[in-house]
Amino acid sequence: MAIVEDEVRNDSEEENEIEVVVEEDDADQDSDDSDDDDDEDVLEKKVADLERRIAKDPYIYDDHIDLIQALWSLSELDKWRAAFNRLQQMTLLRPEHWLLRLQTEETLAHSAQSHDFMADLFQQAALDCYSIPILSLWCSWALSTGAADIARAQLDEVLRRAGADPFSGKLFWDARLELEKAQLETLSEDHADYKSQKERVLWCLEEAVSRPLLRSEEAWQPFHELALVLHDQQYVDRVKKQHDAAVEYLQKVTPYEDKILTTEDPAEKYKVYKEYINVVKDLSQEGKFSECDSNGILKVLYERVTTECINCDAIHDLLLEYAHLAQENSSRATIRRVLDACVRRCPRKHTFWTLKMQQAEHEEKEFDEVKSIFETALSKGMETYKEAESLWMSYLEYCRRKTNFDNESDVERLRRTFRLAWDSLAEAWGDEANDSEVPLFWAQLEYKRMNNPKQGKEIFEEIFKYGENKTMSKYWEALLHLESGRGGSEHKLRELHRRALQCVRDYPPAVVRLWRDMERERGHLDSARQCAALCEAKLKEWRENYQAMKEKMMGQKQKGKQGQNKKTKLDSKRKSKDNRQVKGKRKSEEAGQGEGSEVKRKKETDMEVDDKEKQSDAAGGVKRSHEDDSAAGADNKRQRTDSGGSNDSQQVGKEACTLFVSNLDFKVNEQSLRDKLSEFGDIVSMRVKAGVKAFGGSICYCQYKTAESVEKALKHDRTPLDGRPMFFSRYSANKAKSSFKYATSTERNKLFVRNLPFSHCTKEALTEIFHKFGNLKDVRIVTFKDGKPKGLAYIEYEDEECAARALQQCDGLQLDERRLQVAVSAPPPRHTLGQPKRDVTSGMRRTQLSSFIPSVLQKPSTSKSSETNGSHTNGDEKKPLSNADFRNMLLKK
Repeated sequence: MAIVEDEVRNDSEEENEIEVVVEEDDADQDSDDSDDDDDEDVLEKKVADLERRIAKDPYIYDDHIDLIQALWSLSELDKWRAAFNRLQQMTLLRPEHWLLRLQTEETLAHSAQSHDFMADLFQQAALDCYSIPILSLWCSWALSTGAADIARAQLDEVLRRAGADPFSGKLFWDARLELEKAQLETLSEDHADYKSQKERVLWCLEEAVSRPLLRSEEAWQPFHELALVLHDQQYVDRVKKQHDAAVEYLQKVTPYEDKILTTEDPAEKYKVYKEYINVVKDLSQEGKFSECDSNGILKVLYERVTTECINCDAIHDLLLEYAHLAQENSSRATIRRVLDACVRRCPRKHTFWTLKMQQAEHEEKEFDEVKSIFETALSKGMETYKEAESLWMSYLEYCRRKTNFDNESDVERLRRTFRLAWDSLAEAWGDEANDSEVPLFWAQLEYKRMNNPKQGKEIFEEIFKYGENKTMSKYWEALLHLESGRGGSEHKLRELHRRALQCVRDYPPAVVRLWRDMERERGHLDSARQCAALCEAKLKEWRENYQAMKEKMMGQKQKGKQGQNKKTKLDSKRKSKDNRQVKGKRKSEEAGQGEGSEVKRKKETDMEVDDKEKQSDAAGGVKRSHEDDSAAGADNKRQRTDSGGSNDSQQVGKEACTLFVSNLDFKVNEQSLRDKLSEFGDIVSMRVKAGVKAFGGSICYCQYKTAESVEKALKHDRTPLDGRPMFFSRYSANKAKSSFKYATSTERNKLFVRNLPFSHCTKEALTEIFHKFGNLKDVRIVTFKDGKPKGLAYIEYEDEECAARALQQCDGLQLDERRLQVAVSAPPPRHTLGQPKRDVTSGMRRTQLSSFIPSVLQKPSTSKSSETNGSHTNGDEKKPLSNADFRNMLLKK
């Protein structure tokens, strides 16, 4: 046995220590070699077993990490890297595993080629996560590269990502300052670059003291000394003012940094980050903080929250905000980097892949590059059918824009792409792909752009073969519009309307309207009569089916059986008091009458509800109030206690804390809705009522802990959820008529814009057009209930002069083949907006036939006519004329 000394490096107080190693005899060494061989065999078996498990199920993250560790133990460097690369392609790498790889690769990087490899590896890690240890390692590696230009470029990459971080940004500015100081020390004072290098040092110090960074005051003294050497006092005073503003800014955001440090739960941390982001947005609007780089801080916060709360359901919305922020305020390189980070962190949503394709198109990239982005997105696998369909639709829209319809080869390529999209969706998603937007888009292009209506008609016939498409009105409406537009035989068009009416089940009124319009414009008497008869029969059948469905959904059948015997406490008290002395038979008779009257009242109430619902459908711009859902209220009535001040105050308190939400999707995702509503405050309870078509969508009652949450939510009225704007309003148990939200009088500072192209129906597009004429107060897009634009908008200025200039310049403006129509906002009287007039006498809706009734029969009779007919009046009430009275009047003439 021999004793040798080995010098090793460890983490003890001494940098280098001498460790005594006992070297065994040859026999013992042979035994150790045998043990090592056994260990290698075990590791190789483990690697083979892990490879089999990964091949069977490649989405278990821990299996990949175990494989990487086993390969490292076997010193299989190439396989170790391949395992890392495979895991990276499949999913995000956690920060600790990225750090492990980067530390290892750094020890192996010694050549010039390896520098480029390491720089690329750091950038890939920054796409997956925001990690201070990784960014610090990036800085230390950059400083160790030797070349000042290379180090400066790498440090700039770090500063772009984390230089604005209030918590740790100072660390990276210090690294850049260290580099510039080291370069300054290598130059003599008479060197040509000496002064410019001093300016670089001063710039680093100025950035450190001018930003809201933790410990930024440490840089003030060296900055002050160097600034007086290179500049005057005025320069120092200006930076001092900015430094004071940055310190105040930091004081406002520090509480949120403290909360984040002490919060462990990702959901709670997400809420803190949301508040933090909102505060920074508010501070960015204040003039004194204009130089504090709020946009940079927002980007850092989005990076941090999407790393630390990556598994939260609402992370997609934050990433979307991040992408929009980058598009508004960043260079092309930064936009590409942000979009790359978004698709890495949320790869199974179409949103960011679509934005990435659009950005490549905006930068005029080659067709194959955009196609490569799309194919990469497809390989990730969208999480739902709608996501996959939206991804395909985005790509098809791009292909349409790149198609020269005069070139037959381009047209054929577009047709092949449509066929591939339709077949791929059907193969991947089965029956879910039956109701698809892809063939509808294809058919419209065949009719309008490819000038091949025959093939377009064949596409519709193929659509009708799948699922319930043949019974859906949206496909028949599209086909009828396209066939009417091309102008063909009236007989064939009439037969197509007849066929559509026979097939449609979900909403026949749409087809009825189209057929009646055609007959009014082109038809003759016989065809009009035939159309009217068939349409009335179809509508009658549909109304009966609809009423049965509505009763089933609203629980009217069950309530009809049980509700007859239910009375309110007040009715019960009255009845017991009135019938106290009455015997059984009399009592049962009165009970039967009471039940009959109760049923009658319910029927009358149902009629009123139906009528209100019809009015609500007609009123596109008026939000349906919660009182319209009478059944929902009946299903969930709470038993009333004896009237008392405490109960009344509790009821009022609950009403004040309850938000009514309408215009939700028919199949609204309750978890998504809860996540969105929880942004306004803590939710006590939430009840969702599934809607029907006449209701315009589902509704929701959301009770918060405080009334302030309701007020906060009302400020975000029409916030979109799944593409539909949500309508927020206060809840009230008292049945009151809903008030219209917007002014109905003439507003000289507000313009009404019509005939807008749908591509310009966004606040950003309209702001870009109209802001040049003066300060805008509000831009409101008018939409349908599903969130799609109507081509209308209201532009509100702060004063009338700006509105007048905009009216003069924009009325008649040509915009995407449409000529804008601009006028001062002067809505008609409120009763004509979306709500049909009612007949005064009958209470039924006024129809067009009422115009043929003599006006004298529609008005209360005068005293003179009453005397003529011999009727006696009391002076207060005037009896209307009857048909017999009118006949007598005609005979006298």
